[in-house]
Amino acid sequence: MIGDLPRPREWLAGAKPYRTESQPAEVRLQSNEWTEPTPLGRYLSPADLEDTILNRYPDIAAGELRKLVARRWGVTPDQIILGNGSNEVLLYTFLIFGGADRTLLVFTPTYTMYARLGRLTGMRVREERVGVPYALDAARVRDAVARVRPDVVCFSSPNNPTGDLVDDATILAAADAPRTLVLVDEAYAEFSGHTFLPRIAEQPNVVVARTFSKAQAAAGLRLGALVADRRIAATYEAARLPYNVGTLTQLVATRIVADEAGLAERVSAVVEERSRVERELRGLSAIEAFSSAANFVLFRHRAMAAAALHAALLERGVLVRDVSSWPDAGESLRATIGSRTENDRLLDALRDVLAERGR
Repeated sequence: MIGDLPRPREWLAGAKPYRTESQPAEVRLQSNEWTEPTPLGRYLSPADLEDTILNRYPDIAAGELRKLVARRWGVTPDQIILGNGSNEVLLYTFLIFGGADRTLLVFTPTYTMYARLGRLTGMRVREERVGVPYALDAARVRDAVARVRPDVVCFSSPNNPTGDLVDDATILAAADAPRTLVLVDEAYAEFSGHTFLPRIAEQPNVVVARTFSKAQAAAGLRLGALVADRRIAATYEAARLPYNVGTLTQLVATRIVADEAGLAERVSAVVEERSRVERELRGLSAIEAFSSAANFVLFRHRAMAAAALHAALLERGVLVRDVSSWPDAGESLRATIGSRTENDRLLDALRDVLAERGR
């Protein structure tokens, strides 16, 4: 009988799986990926496949990859923790610094996995409601930290889903709190041209998470990283699962890290298209669009519910992300910046919806 099954902790008993929107669509702008194909053959040759051995465990320390990533980011290899996607290194953060009788502070709307992982590890979650526009500054953070007294504070910079860059002074306002771990998730940092990484040396209670899923165009590779003061990084190493980054992933990632020209081209293309899409959206009187430093843009109809606009766009073959269920996101949609053709499809679909509604 179901009643005889072992009982999970209270929060998990009612929790639903994390899901992204997966409806079929001609234009898929819902997940903030690089939208043009990145075939594996771009980085691997037939000889690589013959020489890559799968019967042995991978390099447990991923030494070569960590060395290359450290050089790219201006840190040392012993500061880097690698994970199977950045969500894994986020999980380690909560396993190490979270748990019962500890408190997480987030500023909503933001990436919902922070609160989810906090609750998963038994933390009290305190959500400071910022809303859209995302007007977060040092004074507000300092006030919230003084009231909540958190053990962990999370920032997404640029923030998902709003696209706002969180400046260093705002992050430092949280980091000034003694014995508080501050996580800065920089999944979209390459598109902003700014990173907190150089400040870790002077602020050792800040850790920075990065990913290969966005600007590196390798969401299918599932590789993330976290950079920390080497003393903090040693604790992460103690918590890290053994052999968590596979042999093939390590090999492909070393090639991706070496492709600096490809990264620069992708970032340049996104920044250029982002500016154009924002400009076009602001030309639609019924649409309110928000400036972004990421590879997506947040927008909303001034009168139409997000679910209705999302459905209308999907009917026209364009899938975006409905974030209206995220705490304090309002009736907002988030669209990835894709190719020029894909972005035109989004803009044309929006114009068609507005014309149909007579505005």
